[in-house]
Amino acid sequence: MTQPGDDPHLGGGDARALARELAAGQVTFAIFIALCVALHPGFVLKSNEGGMSNYGVHAKTAIPYTVALLTPVLLSLDVARRVVVTSPAAKRLVALLRLYGALLFLTLVTTYPYPLNVGLKDLHIAVGVAITVFESVASLWIYRATDTMALVLVVQYAGLVLAGLTFFGVLHVLFLSQLTTGIAFAVLVVTGTRRIPGERVPSSF
Repeated sequence: MTQPGDDPHLGGGDARALARELAAGQVTFAIFIALCVALHPGFVLKSNEGGMSNYGVHAKTAIPYTVALLTPVLLSLDVARRVVVTSPAAKRLVALLRLYGALLFLTLVTTYPYPLNVGLKDLHIAVGVAITVFESVASLWIYRATDTMALVLVVQYAGLVLAGLTFFGVLHVLFLSQLTTGIAFAVLVVTGTRRIPGERVPSSF
């Protein structure tokens, strides 16, 4: 008996397999960021929090930081490649995964040079803002498309508020906001990848 998300038209396996691959990227991200924190907690665990990018510009943590970001980039793009589009919603999901991979890759490559000058730092900040906004908009669409995970969406937008307050200098909780939005988006995008390709759901944001 076919279950939701078991689409026989998905290349390389059903939607559950693709969701597991995407989840593997998110788990790898979490593990290696946790390793970075363990190696140097002072970069983010302080009253005036820095962000994850601090780990990309120091020798001790640059390699695990790179693995943390590059793995979900590669797996997200691979999952997007393997979904055979059978509905407008599936097409939108593929675009979402590709854009997520591209923004995460831009985050990675703009991390290394950002301490060099103000222009590069501003570019890196702009990419960070873009991925935060993207995750929030994409999370709303996934929630509407799957009609599930309302609490996770609330957490996502709580993280967005924290990010906004940090951006404008009201609070200094950048790492907490990155964790909150990132974890919530990970849960939603894995859920969406499992369910959307095999269902007929709204395709508009």
